[in-house]
Amino acid sequence: MTQKEWSGKTQGGNFGQKAIYYYFRYGSLGVMYGLLFFVIPFYMIFARKGYKSSAWYAKNCLKIKSWKIPFFVFRNFYSFGTVFLDRFAFLGNPTRKFKFSIENHEQFFDLLEQPKGFLIASAHVGNYEMLAYAFAQSKKKIYPVLYGAEAEVFQKLRSGFFAQNNLYPIVLTANSTHIFEINNALREGNIISTPADRTMGNTKTIETVFMGKTAKFPIGIFHLALTFDVPILTLFVMKKGYKEYKIYIQKIENQNNTGTKEEKIKFLCNEYVKSLEKVVHQYPKQWYNFYPFWKDFR
Repeated sequence: MTQKEWSGKTQGGNFGQKAIYYYFRYGSLGVMYGLLFFVIPFYMIFARKGYKSSAWYAKNCLKIKSWKIPFFVFRNFYSFGTVFLDRFAFLGNPTRKFKFSIENHEQFFDLLEQPKGFLIASAHVGNYEMLAYAFAQSKKKIYPVLYGAEAEVFQKLRSGFFAQNNLYPIVLTANSTHIFEINNALREGNIISTPADRTMGNTKTIETVFMGKTAKFPIGIFHLALTFDVPILTLFVMKKGYKEYKIYIQKIENQNNTGTKEEKIKFLCNEYVKSLEKVVHQYPKQWYNFYPFWKDFR
């Protein structure tokens, strides 16, 4: 089976996401964590595409024994549920305290002092949106690139919060107007952040080995880095415990200065994949691509 593109949608729908948001104005995060133990079995039974994708990842990438796979899938789904709830817990009540630690924080703050803009390559691991709460700064605007197919209420809620924290979402559009917004942001010396692990539609991709299996990765962010001659940081926000996260930052150095543009793009992509693979090995349950990600998926 060939690798399929992600649909671009977040689970929950408008009603469900709005209900969670209003609950968290006053409600307990721990109580919602407990409810996940009753909700997750429902998803394991009825969300078959997600279950099969998680099980394939467990078997083929993590080499987990067959009898242990259902238990891994449960933990994978449960982990996803907790970061989803954390996201709304902060949106519903911004005074709620989360603890953050940052590895290589100087690489981020050094680039803030430079006149050039830069790129942040994230992924659908951990809880990337918690970056907005961990990095309150006013030196550069951050433009996170978002998928327009996500539930409308979630976009409205987080856009309101982002505006207070110097973040200005760019929503991917069918008519490609987002391209002009991205270009302008980089020309003005600001920051573009985008996940670099999902393909949609006619996205140009490159094949590389990730977690021991061949997968496709979009080349857009690496093409931007070369076009605008700006640096790239990989940045992953991983859940360490209850209300606790660790942020991993790594600057991607372009050491291939003599090759063609295609060779340079491949080099940057491979460096990104190495950084992503390192964090996925460390936090295997926080891989949240619940669709046929790998080329060999069966």
